[in-house]
Amino acid sequence: MSKIVLCDPVGEASGSAKKSLALRWSPDGRIATLFNNHVSSHRVWKRVESLLAERLPKASVSTFDKENTFAQAPAEVIDNVVARADVALVGVGA
Repeated sequence: MSKIVLCDPVGEASGSAKKSLALRWSPDGRIATLFNNHVSSHRVWKRVESLLAERLPKASVSTFDKENTFAQAPAEVIDNVVARADVALVGVGA
């Protein structure tokens, strides 16, 4: 069973800086993107995918899209992301 680390960008305001989880990357690492197809994020998300494709070997990048912006990704999509990547970027849009 794979382990997924979820980094939540929403949190409580703090008067002091906190260290965030550092992602360790190796040249043979695999990354996946999961885009939810929100209409207001298409341009920026496609640019993120384009930058990854330009800067990383093609075999190490897998892209996935959700058909329904407002529903969670189907289990088979999540299973594929976990099987094909060490790190995943998930686009939330809006």
